[in-house]
Parts: sequence; structure tokens; C-alpha cells
Amino acid sequence: MKMDRYARQKQVIHDSGQRKLKNSSVLVIGCGGLGCPTSLYLASSGVGKLSLMDDDVVSLSNLHRQILFSEQDIGKSKVKVAQEKLKCLNSDIDITAIDFRLNETNAIETIREHDLVIVGCDNFWTRFIVSNACYQLQIPYINASVLGDEGAISFYDNINSCYQCNNPDFESLNNIPKPADIGVLGAMVGVIGTATATMAIEILIGNQTNFLNKHFVFDALTLQMKSFDIEKNDTCELCG
Repeated sequence: MKMDRYARQKQVIHDSGQRKLKNSSVLVIGCGGLGCPTSLYLASSGVGKLSLMDDDVVSLSNLHRQILFSEQDIGKSKVKVAQEKLKCLNSDIDITAIDFRLNETNAIETIREHDLVIVGCDNFWTRFIVSNACYQLQIPYINASVLGDEGAISFYDNINSCYQCNNPDFESLNNIPKPADIGVLGAMVGVIGTATATMAIEILIGNQTNFLNKHFVFDALTLQMKSFDIEKNDTCELCG
């Protein structure tokens, strides 16, 4: 008798939760430091359809934090390498590689068939595009980020709040440093990436209440995770 791949997991989420994961579809935008651990644990947990989106190739400077890649992968498409390695991990799920950049023209069509979107890239304009498209489609989304030795995760359901409620001015976001400017601790993306995958799994099986209107921040110097309320902006141009 074949050992059940998800036997230990089903002791926690039960058969009903595992079926929900199998019937779920998740889009991960960005196969970098955050997207790698996030997609790794979503694939291993049995999410039925996983779409990976990134137009970049693997470089040497990626390897200290992007755990799906090795030296032999340098110069190759990130999503195609990730697709191949995740397929070796779990051949029972459907993994799609999308090797072009999300933009205002393709966002609706790309996002439409998914139950949840996870944004792990450091491009603020992409986050605006995702928030606009997800609001139109009423698809929930998670934003994850890491800068230096601090990481953050937020969940938006398009009803209680959206990304633009607290970030109405795109131009002001350009003044915020990016990982390329001040660096990133490699292990931190693992912490935030796995926390993002955990949040996604809980949301997909119906346990999203504790994440609504919350912004979680993790500090590597203290190993503390703090949560902050996300206030709905009644004057928000998108969801107000």
C-alpha cells in the first residue's frame, strides 16, 4: 500500500483541507528569494495548480537566497528551472511557468483563473497592477517583502481593504529603498517565504479570519513577529 504523501499534514488540516488545497490554484509573481520558498512549500503541500511568473534568469548573486537554484542554473529562466525542480518534488500537481512580466495589458488574463495571488517581487508598480486586477476580479492576494533584516506580509481580500488604501501615491513609493540598494539577509527570505506559504495554505482551506486587515512584520534582530491593523481608506480611489 502506497504511503499517503500528505499523511502528516492531514492530521492537521484533515481530508477536507487537503481536498481544498488540491482544488486550489495559486499564482506566485516573482521567483526570487521569496517566491522560491513560497512555491516550494505550496508545491509540497499539494496545491493543485501552481503558476510561477518571472521574466528573469538565474544569476550568481541570486544563489545565497533563492533556494531552488544552483550554480548549474546560472543563465537559465527562473520559472522554467523552478517548474522542473518542483515537478520532481511533486509530480501530482500542475505547475505552469510564465516567463514574461506582468503588466496592465496582461494582468486580468493572467490572474483570472486563480484563487489566490502572491506577490513576492520588489517592484511597487507590479503591486499596483495586481491590486487593480485583483479588485476587478475579486481575487484575494498576499504581498510579501524583505529589506535588510526585516520582512513583511499583508493579506487583502478587496472588501475590508486593499494595497492602495495605505499606499495611494505610487510616486512616493519610489523613494523607498529596495533590496538591490541596501541588501537582504538570505535566511530572512526563507522565514518570510515560508510564513507566506503558511498563510496561503490557511487561507485556501478557509482559515483567513486572523489575517484580514493585518500587516505582519518580522524583525530578524529580535526574532519577533508583530502585527498591525490595516485601516480601510474610505477615500481610496480603488476600493473606497
